[in-house]
Amino acid sequence: MRLSGYFTLLALFAITLSCNPASKKEVAETVPGLNNGKQNKEKFGYCDSVSNSGVSVRVNLWMPSDSGEVTKEISAQLDKKVIERINSYADSASVASNPEARNSVKAAYEVFAKNYAAFKKEFPDAPGCWEVEVKGDTIMVTPKVFLYQIDHYSFTGGAHPNSFKSLHIFDGKTGAEMEMKTFVSDTAALLKKVEAAFRKTEKLTSDKDLEEEGYFLSNHRFFLPANYSFTRNGILFYYNPYEIAPYVKGVIQFTIPYAELNGMVKKELVF
Repeated sequence: MRLSGYFTLLALFAITLSCNPASKKEVAETVPGLNNGKQNKEKFGYCDSVSNSGVSVRVNLWMPSDSGEVTKEISAQLDKKVIERINSYADSASVASNPEARNSVKAAYEVFAKNYAAFKKEFPDAPGCWEVEVKGDTIMVTPKVFLYQIDHYSFTGGAHPNSFKSLHIFDGKTGAEMEMKTFVSDTAALLKKVEAAFRKTEKLTSDKDLEEEGYFLSNHRFFLPANYSFTRNGILFYYNPYEIAPYVKGVIQFTIPYAELNGMVKKELVF
């Protein structure tokens, strides 16, 4: 009924940062069209707290507001990401039979709601609402890049809601999304530096075996998080819960100053 495998494996992530990188937008210089924006809010359905049932989708994105081609490209990609996340809870057949669900939040919600109705018909005593909430905001804007974060929350039954954060970087000249590895000049050195910062954050000495301490490694090796991003003061490394540690650990995040990353990252491509 639901394609929740991805979120079951990687989800249950904390939606709130103790130090949210977008709580104060960082702007290196005035960038026409990308600094100025507006909130794009959409809400469909509702959760009935009395009956503990219902289905809802809520979207709240800060979007650049000018009519330039770069802005249009970034906005289109952000819209696509939101719709894909809502559709991830519907089976492929439902989406295929409603092609407009790939193009609008409203249509994606309608498929989501139909899936909920089918689920309740099969399991009428199952408690709880089905909810998806997606929030987005800028992290930092420079003349070269546009950095953005998306917070995702969902609940479709089970012991816990699912929540996670993703960080994105877009080319300030074309609007195309870029991979963070584009900005890394020495992956091996960066990995070593990040592991040292990780151990310091988790209060683990260098002689401690991470797997024996309960952390999840990739082929018994430490790895960079799926999400890391530039900020004014350094690079924020962000491990969602269940990415490298059990749910109880929550988010693991830390920032490494640029002064400690000389030769490892191409800062000149950002500022």
